Amino acid sequence: MNRKSRRNTVKKEIWLIFLGVFFVVFFLIFMNNFFKSVWERSGIEEAEETQTYDYQYAMIVDSGNEELWQAVYGSAKEQAEKYRVNVELMVSSKADGYDENDYMEISIASGVDGIILEYNGEEDLKDEINKAVEQKIPVVTVMNDAQDSKRQSFVGVNDYQLGQAYGQQVVKLMDENTRNILILLNSEEGDLEKNQIYSLISSAVKNTPGGKEIQVTARNMTTGSKFDIEEAMRQIFQDPQGPPQILVCMDETTTECAYQTMIDFNMVGDVKIIGYYLSDAIREAVQKGLIPVTFSLDAVQMGKDTVEALWEYKQEGRVNSYYNVDLNFITEDTALSSDSEGRYENENS
Repeated sequence: MNRKSRRNTVKKEIWLIFLGVFFVVFFLIFMNNFFKSVWERSGIEEAEETQTYDYQYAMIVDSGNEELWQAVYGSAKEQAEKYRVNVELMVSSKADGYDENDYMEISIASGVDGIILEYNGEEDLKDEINKAVEQKIPVVTVMNDAQDSKRQSFVGVNDYQLGQAYGQQVVKLMDENTRNILILLNSEEGDLEKNQIYSLISSAVKNTPGGKEIQVTARNMTTGSKFDIEEAMRQIFQDPQGPPQILVCMDETTTECAYQTMIDFNMVGDVKIIGYYLSDAIREAVQKGLIPVTFSLDAVQMGKDTVEALWEYKQEGRVNSYYNVDLNFITEDTALSSDSEGRYENENS
């Protein structure tokens, strides 16, 4: 090969190298811009940014998987972020062996800035509330109140309001066939007949014409296990004397289990269920007229108020002892009418 041919060969090789480098650089720039565009559109970049908080609240509940508590927690967390507060949800669970008392002790030991607690009526839990307050950690009870504890505030509907409201709904459902009414309570009280909700419902029934002949009984459903609740429902519907004509449920899981058992035993129309809350399953049952009425409250308001109570106490050193949450009962006629935030236009109790 002569000198001229070698020079031409070298030039070609240089151009090929140049061309290869150009394509590699072009490919890298293209892929970088492509992935950057995808990253920005996905919102992952913002999600990955480290969020810093000035304060930490603990929300301790006994039934966090229910739609109601997820809605309450979501609202509380959203409200808390406005004040640079992080809210951690702690759910009592037999699976991991931690109950509300354990989470109270953990929260106190870690020095959280506030505690939102679904009080379950246990005296030991009341002691934990007092211990937290003594260590300068404010406690707000939600849904159920620990009245004679040192808690700073209660957010929810008190038992007197709830008992009166449920009593009115029970009376509306009574007819000439009503002989037995069963109230499924969530209470740690040994004598359920001293429960204020039970007493008010019973009084409402007895004060109606023929009401004194109707048996009103109560049963405790604080088992903590859906399987146990399902088994209890089967026992109720298979009672040798027959199931109650009116069944009053005081929580979401109990309502759904009662509804499913009624379907399984083909007793639609024989048992009238007064439900609790408005999960997807309960809403569908009400819309079909299979559950005549269900209790509902504003979960968004409740979540916001728990945070506002703790924040107000931190800023002012005092807080309202009671935040009332709107209480409604939803029927087939009103179950379909909701606004964009899931609130319902119903008859107020």
